[in-house]
Amino acid sequence: MADMVKSFRELTPELQATAGGKGGTLARLFQAGYPVPAGFVVLPTAFLDEKLTDEAWDEVRVHLHAITKDNVRAQFAVRSSALSEDSARTSFAGEFETVLNVESDKEIQEAIYTVFRSREAERVKAYSAIQGMDQLHQIAVVVQLMVPSEISGVLFTADPFTGSFASMIGNYVHGLGERLVSGEVDAHTFKLMRPKGKYDGPEEFKKHAPVL
Repeated sequence: MADMVKSFRELTPELQATAGGKGGTLARLFQAGYPVPAGFVVLPTAFLDEKLTDEAWDEVRVHLHAITKDNVRAQFAVRSSALSEDSARTSFAGEFETVLNVESDKEIQEAIYTVFRSREAERVKAYSAIQGMDQLHQIAVVVQLMVPSEISGVLFTADPFTGSFASMIGNYVHGLGERLVSGEVDAHTFKLMRPKGKYDGPEEFKKHAPVL
């Protein structure tokens, strides 16, 4: 029987390759003990003719209810994890769909379909063509517990322009991080110098810098 839906805890190194970049990385962080919100990955094998098989949907519901049994008001983020998503010269951030704050089984099922079908979006095909890549992407779908956030952002552990490890560059926005990666709002930028962690950026974020 094909593996179709696996929690972050269950994703073995062998299966992580089929979970896409985001799904595989979240699983590794979760298994290493980092504070990663609970979730699971719907693998490409779960889909037949653009829809979840009945067996796969049953597995999705089992994983959902395992998370919600102690939190009946839990909401979820449903995101892409394409097997070809990012590389040294390409980035698909914001190209595939993301659906946030979904709660009921029906909403989550529709969100999974929305994300999975976004691999056929014209913007994805156009970007893939520019990069000389196959325009039809293998895609997994991550379903993860939502975290209400006051500030969200992206941290580059090496300078994204020079590759230097002398500093870390970060961008943040108020509220959910999707507003940042989608380009909906302009980000605030900060820099942390190594090795002493000297901070250069907006004063409001300085108190958060030490945890990075």
